[in-house]
Amino acid sequence: MHLGEKIRYFRKVKKLSQQELAAGICSIPYLSKIENGVTQPSHEIQQHLAARLEIRLDSMNEDTMIRNYVELFFSLYQRDYEIAEQKFQTLTATHSQSIDEEILHKIFKSIYLLLAKDAIQEVQLLLDEVAYLDGVMNGEKAFYYLLARGQLSFYLNDFEDAFQYFLKAEKQLEENRFQEWEKGYLFYVIGVTANHLYKNIAALEYIKEALKIFEKNYFFKRCADCRIVLAIINLRFKNIDESSNQLLLAETIANTFDDEVLKGIIYHNLGSIATHKGDAEKAIELFSQSMNAKEKEPLSAKIMTIHALVKEYNKTNQPEKGLELIDSWLEQVQADPLNRGYELHFLYFKHLFKFGEINTDFMISELIPYFEQRNEWVHLADYYPILGKYFENQQKYKQASHYYFLAFEALKNMHQVGVTYL
Repeated sequence: MHLGEKIRYFRKVKKLSQQELAAGICSIPYLSKIENGVTQPSHEIQQHLAARLEIRLDSMNEDTMIRNYVELFFSLYQRDYEIAEQKFQTLTATHSQSIDEEILHKIFKSIYLLLAKDAIQEVQLLLDEVAYLDGVMNGEKAFYYLLARGQLSFYLNDFEDAFQYFLKAEKQLEENRFQEWEKGYLFYVIGVTANHLYKNIAALEYIKEALKIFEKNYFFKRCADCRIVLAIINLRFKNIDESSNQLLLAETIANTFDDEVLKGIIYHNLGSIATHKGDAEKAIELFSQSMNAKEKEPLSAKIMTIHALVKEYNKTNQPEKGLELIDSWLEQVQADPLNRGYELHFLYFKHLFKFGEINTDFMISELIPYFEQRNEWVHLADYYPILGKYFENQQKYKQASHYYFLAFEALKNMHQVGVTYL
């Protein structure tokens, strides 16, 4: 990044016009040439511009700065959030005055806030402030910027956007030297994102590569993370025995470290296997164990399990338990716009549990359009046949035929993206 880019960056951060910055120092056209890298100002003009911007234009070696921040990320990678917070406070104790420090601070603060605090809105603001550098940065700085961008998109449930950012970060691996654990982490997040997109082959390949690195370096909890994803993919392929085996291996690690959060994730996925086998009572037992293990975790860590439990209570004709569960969480779910999909699921089941019948107006006007807009075929394949059956019972065969046809199309789309079961 040349001197002019640094000056332009901090001028925008300070919300100064070119006229305000140049006043009494140089002409506006001359400042414009400086910012565009056309001309190199004298040392005296540099000092005056830096003083008005309240910055310094020199900085410590970038490699040294990155090493300090990467140590922070390594603590986050190990899920040692107490140490990570200490390192973060140390690194941010003094206000950064150089462009390089400022950019690195915003990138790694974003990663810290996402992984340790789930502070999505604040991260959006931070990354937007350096967004104009997208495509300009290179090396480790670019790697972590793209990683932060991808993680933000992932937290916003924009998995395709996240996937593209992570793939761009992977290209930095080819051009620069990184530690194995950095590569392993990137492969893991690419694999997890591919899994959300039902890119099954890609998910398998990346997760297996990540697992090799984690096993080689004895990062056991990360190994458990990988095995959970492998279990999900194998269940998708109907390899139930292999899915169970991967979860049992992960559970051994969770028990060794007495990691309740990890146990909660494992119990949830064992519950999914029980659901797939048609053993609703066992599924309820496992999903309930998952909720107990994740008791101290935020709603974001529990919401999938709550939804899974609600569905099992519906299958086993336990409306009272289903309604009680929904009522205990619905207000929290509605407080976060990112939970809109789950809010619609819960409102659907709440009406069903309370009145013993579906709310067709709600389904047609709110629930169906939401999932259609997002191409969430798995949910649409559930809801279309329900509407088809309703209209068939009402002898409204044209409408029934319409929703049965949409259900068939949803199933075709599911298979195209790799979903092999409901």
